[in-house]
Amino acid sequence: MDISKQEEKLASLVAKQHLVISLLPYVLHPLVAKACIKSKVNMVTASYITPALKELEKSVDDAGITVIGELGLDPGLDHMLAMETIDKAKEVGATIESYISYCGGLPAPEHSDNPLRYKFSWSPVGVLMNIMQSATYLLNGKVVNAEGGVAFLDAVTPMDYYPGLNLEGYPNRDSTKYAEIYGISSAHTLLRGTLRYKVSGCVSDETRRLF
Repeated sequence: MDISKQEEKLASLVAKQHLVISLLPYVLHPLVAKACIKSKVNMVTASYITPALKELEKSVDDAGITVIGELGLDPGLDHMLAMETIDKAKEVGATIESYISYCGGLPAPEHSDNPLRYKFSWSPVGVLMNIMQSATYLLNGKVVNAEGGVAFLDAVTPMDYYPGLNLEGYPNRDSTKYAEIYGISSAHTLLRGTLRYKVSGCVSDETRRLF
């Protein structure tokens, strides 16, 4: 079913539910949300709350339903772990000067047996689109913008976590907004990133060139 071309069928399916869990590519979530608003059905998704979803906030409130995003691993569980750590630090009077977090869903090393060293547990298109996103983060008090597309390769850095696994990381979307969300405006460095196994430069480059 292509919900972008079968909106009536989508509306019919949604109307029969009490709760809709959308695991579609993030660009399709607004279509699902609009169908949920029309039928007054609650919705949850693991994806980021995009500007397109944010624009529906008043309609969601008017419909009296709940639409919650960022309920996955990243974003989702990482938010809860971040706030748990930050709150504990504040309880002992600490000031947060730097927050750096990397998160990734990785297959066991012995099963990272393809050129990407990755197993698709969600939309392959979504994974590749995520790689191509531009990103913004705070480093030593300065805002750093990492361009999307092939130029994003320059933002990929080797990770020293578990050296035997040979990991690399790259910044994930706009980290700067979390200074307010996490309550850490005191931080001079703020970066949320994605963790992956390192792949050969030619594989990484050609993958990004697909887009």
